[in-house]
Amino acid sequence: MNVGVALFAVLQLASAQGDVRDGNEPLSEHDQRTLRATAEELRAAILREDVEGVLANINREHGLTCTDTLVPYQQVRKDLHNRSSNLYLSLFDTARFSRRCGSEYPSEYPAISDKEFFSKATNGTIEIAPIEKNWAKVTFRSRVTGHYPREWTFHKTARGWRVTDGFIVGRCSCG
Repeated sequence: MNVGVALFAVLQLASAQGDVRDGNEPLSEHDQRTLRATAEELRAAILREDVEGVLANINREHGLTCTDTLVPYQQVRKDLHNRSSNLYLSLFDTARFSRRCGSEYPSEYPAISDKEFFSKATNGTIEIAPIEKNWAKVTFRSRVTGHYPREWTFHKTARGWRVTDGFIVGRCSCG
């Protein structure tokens, strides 16, 4: 067998395994319930434009990650209180976010705030997938055409599940 074909087959098999790392156990029922409740609480805080509610669900020790850039909690806090920051706009203000960052998004998935996404995605779904021990990904999917899924990474800490990734911090996009 060609080495390239064999490598491709191995990579395909690995990607079919999903996000769960080797040897990782699925999330317990309790972890699934508390993670879902935390994600819903965060979604509700975004819909209310509740900056403090959003901050309460962010990992204080880790802050947020955007691509490979770690943004400390104190900077995230500062950005959330700045109504002109990309973080604030991407969460709460579609019009200004689109004007500032819209050119970086494809026309089939325009730049919209998370608040607009959640306010219009009333029949959406939530998927929870373990990544590795004490880490999981929550994906919100909308049935609205043009809504790109929202994917948040959570870490389980002594204070419960806290988001660490999935928000636009610093730039116009992450990923």
